[in-house]
Amino acid sequence: MVLPLVRNFAGFCWWISLEEVYRKGHMIYLVGIGGTLSSRQSTFILSAFLLLTAVMLGGVIWASSRIASQEIGGEYFLIQWIAIRAKVVDGVSPYSTTASNRISDQVEGVYHWVEDTEPVYTEPLFSAVLTLPFSLIQDVATAHTLWLVVQFLVVLLTILAAVRLTGWRPSWWVFSFILILVLFSLRTLQSWYQGSMMIWVLGLVAGELLAIQGKRFELAGFLLALTMIQPQVMIIWVVFVLFWAGAQHKWRLVFWFFSSLVFLGVLAAFLVPDWLMQYLRILWNFGNYFPPGGPGFAFQQWWPGLGRQMGWALSALLGLILLVEWWLAARRDFRWFLWTACLTLVVSTLIGLPVNPDGYILLTLPFFLVGAVFDERWRRGGKWVVFIGVFLVFAWEWYLFITSLGNLQSGMKLLLIFPMPVMLLISLYWARWWAIRPKRLLIDELRASETY
Repeated sequence: MVLPLVRNFAGFCWWISLEEVYRKGHMIYLVGIGGTLSSRQSTFILSAFLLLTAVMLGGVIWASSRIASQEIGGEYFLIQWIAIRAKVVDGVSPYSTTASNRISDQVEGVYHWVEDTEPVYTEPLFSAVLTLPFSLIQDVATAHTLWLVVQFLVVLLTILAAVRLTGWRPSWWVFSFILILVLFSLRTLQSWYQGSMMIWVLGLVAGELLAIQGKRFELAGFLLALTMIQPQVMIIWVVFVLFWAGAQHKWRLVFWFFSSLVFLGVLAAFLVPDWLMQYLRILWNFGNYFPPGGPGFAFQQWWPGLGRQMGWALSALLGLILLVEWWLAARRDFRWFLWTACLTLVVSTLIGLPVNPDGYILLTLPFFLVGAVFDERWRRGGKWVVFIGVFLVFAWEWYLFITSLGNLQSGMKLLLIFPMPVMLLISLYWARWWAIRPKRLLIDELRASETY
């Protein structure tokens, strides 16, 4: 099981690397950005991109070290580091009262965003596959700095993966504008600043979609299993992918998902034999550890008498829409699957799952699909639609956040994250007709084949 996985992962990493180019004479096409360029142009753009990346990475390392050394934020990182380190150093279960007390003592002072929940370790123990290397570092500031740097790289690679997935070919200045707005959006910075596990999930989802696109179903199944490090958020996503894989007879993906999940569970049992029972007790006391989320919770804050019913009605409607779209996408091609996958990510944030504000970083992938479709079909007009829409949401969220500092009530917190999923839901259906069809329509192919 392990050797085929390693082989597929190595091939996958090469496949998505920046070194992979498509050469046609003296022309190259690089990572979907910039279109078809001459060798001199491509060399210049690649050099500028690498220089900009180096400068940006240097700034990220400096900012990360400052944040870590001054113990600012990082509550989600601290939970992981303390819990896993309790097992590594003292042999204490991450779910134990001892570990929970240590987490509370060190984290409660900065655990300000979801104050209605207890700061305890709530992940399945196999999530230590990702977090254990950081917990082996004794100095918390060093571990925190490394964690932030790696997470920034995950976000950056996810953006490049999103461009490749959607087949978007933005000019360099369009890509730069979008890159800046995405990296400095409230959702991205909030997730990064807090050291959220959702950044890892974002990278796993992007990698999983790329693997499916490249027909590397063994790797896709393994990555899908890893997304279960946040099962309360990703359960709808996992069900959708497994349903589509079954309908498409992609049984390798299904097999590798379940076998990988069992393998990860057994691996975790070597650390804590009864970890599953301890984790199930966490889930049993769901309300103590996972915050309410979605529009239904906001409705209850705004209209206590009718909010709950409105929330249930909205969840039922969205669930029905999702089931219909899943059925329609069951035997379709990858473009239809990708659109439905993005719809699933958006609906998962609105249907009532316990999604913290940091979980809204998953909307990065649907955003790029919408941008790609608009740009592909309307060119200059599509660019302006993307620019204006993204900038308005970007400015709205930051304005609301800044003006509400010190008075972040629950309803206000959710209002901060409402605009993007609602806008994306509308935009996905607006662009649905173009998104689910082949990139070049039949008439386009005929025109391209005409000779004069």
